[in-house]
Order: sequence, then C-alpha cells, then structure tokens
Amino acid sequence: MKRNNLEKITSEEEMIGEGVQICIANTLAEKKAIYQFRYKIYVEEMAKDKLNLIYHDKEISDKMDEWGILIYVKNDKEVVGTARLNFGKISDFPEEIVEKLSMKDFYEYCVSSNIDDQVAFVSKFIVAEEFRSSSVAYLMLIEFYKFYFEKGGAFFFAGCNLHLLRFYEKMGCHRYGKNFNAFGYGLLCPIVALAEDVNHFRTIRSPLFRIAGKKITINSKNVEWFHEKFTEKLNIVNSQLVTTDELWSILCERLHALPTEVIEILHDLSIEEAKKFLHACGSIVQCAPGEAITVQGDVSYSYNILLSGRLKSLTFINPIKEYHIPGQYFGANGLTEHHKHLEEIVTVTQSEILVLTGFTFPKFSKANLDIAHKIMKKIITMARNPVFHLK
Repeated sequence: MKRNNLEKITSEEEMIGEGVQICIANTLAEKKAIYQFRYKIYVEEMAKDKLNLIYHDKEISDKMDEWGILIYVKNDKEVVGTARLNFGKISDFPEEIVEKLSMKDFYEYCVSSNIDDQVAFVSKFIVAEEFRSSSVAYLMLIEFYKFYFEKGGAFFFAGCNLHLLRFYEKMGCHRYGKNFNAFGYGLLCPIVALAEDVNHFRTIRSPLFRIAGKKITINSKNVEWFHEKFTEKLNIVNSQLVTTDELWSILCERLHALPTEVIEILHDLSIEEAKKFLHACGSIVQCAPGEAITVQGDVSYSYNILLSGRLKSLTFINPIKEYHIPGQYFGANGLTEHHKHLEEIVTVTQSEILVLTGFTFPKFSKANLDIAHKIMKKIITMARNPVFHLK
C-alpha cells in the first residue's frame, strides 16, 4: 500500500478528557512507545509470551505497522491505549488475513457490483487495565470509523477474542464467519462493520450512529448483500439484538433446564437476577470441531459455560478429560479475577458455549452490587470445592 494515505491524516490531538488525549503516531519515538506498550500488555499482563513478534528491547511490531495508521491514547505522558488501522485494497493484505476473514467473498462482491474494494482492518487494539471501563476503547474505534467513513469504504474488518464480542457488537459489528486460532492470540471471531449500516447502528444505539447518521444518502445494497450472504444462513445470537427474555429462552432450550438449575454460579440467584446478569455479560458463541477455546498458560478474561457439544482437554492424556454436560464450566475464571488457564481445551464436535466476559462484569457489579456479591461468593466456594467431570 502507498504511504501517501498517511499524509492525509491529521496529526491534531483531540482532547477526550482532562489530561487524556487521543493522538496519531507520526514520529519514531511515538511508534516505539506504542510497540513497548503492546509488549507490556500482551506479554507482561496477558502472558502471551508465545508471540513471535517480540524483540530484545521489549517491543512488538510487524510489517503491517509500516503502512498502518497507529493511534494511541495517552494520560499525561503515558500510553494507555492503542490500535492500528490498515486501509487498502484486499490484495494489499497478507494472504492469511484475507483467508481467515473471508475477504475474497467481499472482493468478488465488490467486483460484481462495480464497487471499490478498499477495506479497513483494525488490529493491535489494546487498552490498559485501569482504563478498560472508560470510553478509551470506544473513542479509538470511533476515530478509525470516522476516517474510513469519510474515505467512502464499505467494509471494516477485525478479528475478535470471544470475551470482546459484546464490545464490538455494541459498536455495531457483525459476526459472519468461522472462528480461527491465531498463534499467540488465541481463538478469534471474524467481525465486520458495514459503513452504511445506519438502521442497525440506530437500533442498538451504537456510538457510530452519530457519524453514519450524518450521511444524506444511504446505499443499502451492501448491507442487504451482507445479510443475504452471511447473516440469514447463520444462527448467530447478537448480544445487542437479543432481549433479556429471548436470551433466557434460548439458554433454557440449549440446556434443557433452567440456567439457575444447571449453571453452578447462578445457583444463589433468583431467575430475575440471573436473567439480568446473563444479558449484561453473556455472549453465545458457536464453535466448529478442532477449535482451541482455551490455551494453557494464557490469562483468562471470561467465564465459559458449555451449552452443547463436546470438548476435550489436550493437557490430560490418560484418561482424556472431556466436557460434555450442558451447563458445565470449563477453563479458568476470568470473570471476577484473571487466572491463567491450566488446560488447552479444544472442541471435539460442533459446540456452543456461553461466554461471560470479565470486561463487562465490573460495570455490571457497580450497578448490581447484591447480584455481583452472590456471584463472587459462589465462585470462591466453587474454587475451594472443585468438581471435575471425567469421561
């Protein structure tokens, strides 16, 4: 991709709060600060020491940084968030990304519809732990979307860890393809935002609506094609579109019982309390056979519940440890704390899991202290009296 795209990005710093600024990295010093921040979060906090991008001076970077737009948020002089946007034709992107995100389907549509195949891809999206309950993540994604929308692009891609699905769906992104394992980053779900998906942004009250809603004429053809191609053929439960009662009904159907009866951390909650908690923190995720849901040694940021299908632990050989009971908890607790996974757990059959994200739980806890206290108390009790289901 040509570098002259970078010249059209303003380097003006936008104030987003007292002492906090969102900036575009133009100097080598700014970029090195970003690379070092990536190392701090990915390796020192998240224990992703398997990444093959680590250099001796504790920086993480790759070739896509050379033609990407790097933004960062700083609190005084300290970097507290960063993300990268690569904007170009589909042929500009590495073949691995094109394949994992099914970009060829979008390219064929663009060619057949005489649409420019300029697309955007967001990656290396991280926020310091103390700012994850703030608006920092939203503001960075809004800045990228604003730039891309002004460029006239149609599709805005990313790969998303399962515990971040609620965040991206709140922004207005859609799931659309098969999950994939990325070395060092774990299981990712391909997601895409449709630049002119104005009605959807309005419906879910996405922060992107204030940008997309300014466009006078909206071409819905791209949106219609996407939903016909992907959404209508998949049984995806969007966390922002499903109601509290609908989610409860789906879980009852999957579990063949009330969730409060078979999901142990819900045992001390009333049905109404459980409904509120699950709707605020949960995402239902479909997984194909062979997907590694947890990786031994990685830090957990979610609390995972098996809804259907069968999983096995590659860490246990004789006998093989399997998870096959609907409502069964697996992996490490990433809801109330961030423990490291002790097992590498993969899907044996087509499976469905409930991901309770630890990124949403702090906000939920502040608004629902009694419910959160019951959940935390239950998790502590379970940790002291673990029960393993072996087959």
